[in-house]
Amino acid sequence: MKPNFLTSFNQHYETAGTRLDSCPTCHNGEAVNPYGRAYLGSGRNFAAIENLDSDGDGFTNLVEIKALNFPGNPDDHPQITSGIVPETPINVTEPSDNVTPEQSTTEMPVSNTTEEQKSPGFAAIPMVVGLLAVVCLKRRYVRK
Repeated sequence: MKPNFLTSFNQHYETAGTRLDSCPTCHNGEAVNPYGRAYLGSGRNFAAIENLDSDGDGFTNLVEIKALNFPGNPDDHPQITSGIVPETPINVTEPSDNVTPEQSTTEMPVSNTTEEQKSPGFAAIPMVVGLLAVVCLKRRYVRK
C-alpha cells in the first residue's frame, strides 16, 4: 500500500507508473529528504513548494518533477542543453502620433549541447539589461 503522500503526489503531477512513483521522491532511505521536509513544512501543499529548489541543485521542484527527476536529490536533476535563443530586434524609428515601433523577428538555428550547471541568476542578466534598454529607448522616442 502506498503512503498517502505518494498517492496525492501522483494524482497532482500525473506521475503514477513513473520513476517518481516511489519512496525516493520524498525520502533518503528512512529519513525525509529536503523535498519531503518542504512539503511537510508547507502544510502538505504541493503548489506552495513548486517554485522552491528544495535540494539546492539550481532547478525548481516543479522543473525537476516535470523532467521526472527527484526534487529532493541534488544529484538527480534535468540535463542541461544550451542553444542559441532567437533574438527579437526592435526597429526604433521616430514615431508619429499614436504609432508604436514595429518589431521584427530573426530566427536563429538552435544547437543542442550538454553544458555544466551554471547559477540560474546569471542567465537572466542579459535579458533584464535588454528589456531595460528597450523600455528606455521607447520612452525616449515616445516623449519627443
